[in-house]
Amino acid sequence: MHSDFWIVPAWLLMGSLFAPLASGDDFTFFHEEVMGTALELRVRADDEPAARDAEARVLSEIDRLSAILSGYDPSSDLSRWMNQPGEASSAPAELFEVLRAADSWTRASGGAFDPRAAVFGALWNSCAERGRTPTLAELTEAKVLASADAWRLDLDAKTAERIGRTPISLDGIAKGFIIERACAAALDPSRGVRGILLNVGGDLRVVGEGFGTIGLAPPIGDSEASEPFTYLEVHDRSVATSGAAHRGWMIGDRWHSHIIDPRSGRPVEAVASASVVAPRGSDADALATALNVLPVADGLRLVNGLPEVECLIVASDGAIHRSDGWGELERSQPASSLMANAQEPIAVAPEAKRQKAWGESFELVVRFEINRPEVEQRRYRRPYVVVYIEDETGHVVRHLLMWVSMSGSGPDQWLPDLLRWYRSDAGRTRIERRNKAYAIGRSTRPPGEYRITWNGKDDMGQPLPEGSYTVFVEAAREHGTHQVIRMPVSIADEPFAEDYEGNVEIKSASVEYRRIGSE
Repeated sequence: MHSDFWIVPAWLLMGSLFAPLASGDDFTFFHEEVMGTALELRVRADDEPAARDAEARVLSEIDRLSAILSGYDPSSDLSRWMNQPGEASSAPAELFEVLRAADSWTRASGGAFDPRAAVFGALWNSCAERGRTPTLAELTEAKVLASADAWRLDLDAKTAERIGRTPISLDGIAKGFIIERACAAALDPSRGVRGILLNVGGDLRVVGEGFGTIGLAPPIGDSEASEPFTYLEVHDRSVATSGAAHRGWMIGDRWHSHIIDPRSGRPVEAVASASVVAPRGSDADALATALNVLPVADGLRLVNGLPEVECLIVASDGAIHRSDGWGELERSQPASSLMANAQEPIAVAPEAKRQKAWGESFELVVRFEINRPEVEQRRYRRPYVVVYIEDETGHVVRHLLMWVSMSGSGPDQWLPDLLRWYRSDAGRTRIERRNKAYAIGRSTRPPGEYRITWNGKDDMGQPLPEGSYTVFVEAAREHGTHQVIRMPVSIADEPFAEDYEGNVEIKSASVEYRRIGSE
């Protein structure tokens, strides 16, 4: 039920790493296709063998629990149990625990969290494929099915009886449970593992030493260039965020959230996202969904009555609401993230300063899609990617993003493979001073579509004049290829849009110059 909402490191402008390499004992690992999404693991360990041992234990525990709790694997314990109604069985302890937690949160939330909402998800999927919304009759029929009991637990015998055929999904609670158990399996000071940060598709847990400060990027109008709108510090806690920004159904000209109110069968509208910090992963997971469904006041009341649980809710109108204790978690912008402002000014010719600057009413949107060569399968290595703007003289005036690896020896090893960017005077100077990548570098990202918004300002935040510029999307991959997409743009008072042919690393790219708010 969760979106891929961005949780970002305090030391970066935006991305999916979570802490600086403060010392040589931090190790980072990436894996694709884990619980249907991407996994990032950061380990604070005595040495590399200890870190890799922790990595192996994390993956092993995820695989073990997924074989029990996956609703997509027909051979999982959950799937087999769902297909055997009317029989009370001794379910695996982990399945029993998750079902019990789901029951508890269904009651506590007044039905705002309910695994039976899967009935409505299937209905909206089916209708969206036909280009329409569900009819009143279809919703009424689905409500009858969703209101039927789906299971019965015997707390003394520890048995779980599947009742009827009502579809259910444990996605909104099982992932947090699995992540918590995986962290517990990996954290072991006696083996030299002192800290763990594990993020799987936006659900995150921090245990042990380090990695405590993270940032949250805005769920409304977000792009790959968005800065965190708040920072918070958590230790031995889970963080889950659920929202409507990235998943749902576009039917006609209207977007519908994938998060369904189980009480009405309709997508939520009043809340854009909800972030929850809790001691237990399953609690954070379930609450993040429930808070998208409940009226904001009811959600805050629920959280304020729970010990050691805090939340931040962003309403659809952009208003931010915090639980009573959320402010104790929030931190000011960390000093390390200010590195991005510590660069030398970009020289601007005197005549350029006199030219007309961009109007505040326009923005340039750059979209691109990272490709994934089919032959590489699971051993795919993520490319380094840099997106930057050059003026008519070929001078780099703005870096929109840089995706590199901050683990191991850091980003410098493969940056020269970004041949065109690296050869430029501005790029080379910054690399030799070792400040650009460490100032704006972010984790490499998995295959998929991404968007950046440029506001017409240079790297120092100064407005640039109207005129001709070139947007470059450049990618290089270890054991892969080097590719560049060049997109000339003419910035004035006329909107425009243009698509560009992709290549091996960047499947497609486009630019759109538009009035702000015209999306």
